[in-house]
Amino acid sequence: MDATDESSPACTANEALRLAAEFSPLTGEQVEDPYAFYARARAEEPVFFSPKFQMWFVTRYDDIDTILSDPATFSSKGTIPPYPEFSLAVRAALDGYRPPQNLINMDPPEHTSLRRLVQQAFSPRRVAGLADMVREIAAGLVADFADAGHADLISQLAYPLPLTVIFRVLGVPPQDIAACQRWTADLKALQFGHSGLPEERQVECAGSVLAFQRYLEELAANWTPGDREGILGDLREAKDEDGASSLSISQVADQMNALVIGGHETLASGLGNILQLLLSAPERWRRVCEDPGLIEAAVEEGLRYEAPVNGMIRIATRAVTLSGVHVPAQARLLLLFGSANRDETRFPQADQFALDRAGQPPHLAFGRGVHYCVGAPLGRLEARIALEVLGRQLPGLRLEPGAAVEHVPNLMFRGVARLPVVWDA
Repeated sequence: MDATDESSPACTANEALRLAAEFSPLTGEQVEDPYAFYARARAEEPVFFSPKFQMWFVTRYDDIDTILSDPATFSSKGTIPPYPEFSLAVRAALDGYRPPQNLINMDPPEHTSLRRLVQQAFSPRRVAGLADMVREIAAGLVADFADAGHADLISQLAYPLPLTVIFRVLGVPPQDIAACQRWTADLKALQFGHSGLPEERQVECAGSVLAFQRYLEELAANWTPGDREGILGDLREAKDEDGASSLSISQVADQMNALVIGGHETLASGLGNILQLLLSAPERWRRVCEDPGLIEAAVEEGLRYEAPVNGMIRIATRAVTLSGVHVPAQARLLLLFGSANRDETRFPQADQFALDRAGQPPHLAFGRGVHYCVGAPLGRLEARIALEVLGRQLPGLRLEPGAAVEHVPNLMFRGVARLPVVWDA
């Protein structure tokens, strides 16, 4: 594949409609198992246009790797619009809202300088220093349901763990966490599911979005050099190359917002996926409980096998050819990480979950290149510790017999709605 070779044989959008007509990621069988469709697409139409979504979908590892390695040709700017489809009432409720500066939505060189500053909050020393706090939170969450003999691991562990961790490391006072959780839930509902909400509920969520932004700005503004613990302090004290502090209050608040929303959704989905994969095959769970040395492998293979971020959008700044398919300038492309991570040309026996997988290329669950997830080290730490705590405290975990485990219909994230489990209390 050569994204710069526009002279190679190419099919047009009209010629790439057959599989597009069968593409139904939000309904039917593909919600639970999109991978059979992805395999067909990689073999038959690796890059196809969907009139329904008005986007091109990219399925092969090599194509996606090339796109992620070339931000000049494949831009991230404007890929996540600031709520453009709302009614006048919702827009009025958002009056005063400032569209945040989000690293996901930026290109170099602006992205480069901002990321360099934000990255300082996720140094190996900083992340390693959070392990005891993450372990304390995870153990507390498990202890809350350990005597019950049953639980939903999504709502009782995978969802609250990353949210509690990020609020703690951002320095949110304990008395404010409940309000932040409510605002965060409303923000996600508005951003990812507004089309299914009545207007009255959208207006309510819009008020939460505005309140959360103002709260984060106030939290950042009130930080003092004496408050050195936590990522908020790292963000406030981040220095550019000449030693000056370079993040404004609004920039600090924006990165806090991105960490809460992006980091929480990714880890909640990822941890839920990993747990579902391990518990659906009891032998896997037994092996991990008996040999904690397998936990890291279980996390990485789970991230590959069921990528929590199923796809990310890029915009072509010029016409290109990908796997023989002509893609016009200004086309929106959704890079299907979930498909790339099952690409047989890169991962032998890609449709098998293997705890002993080795010598493979890196998976794309956290992206690649300049937009590689800045919070990936923290997400990996949280997932490893969650498995460690569960394996030690509840080794007899098993899926609740007969309970349905269903995935949430979502184009960009992939995770299960509930994960009901039981054990002998």
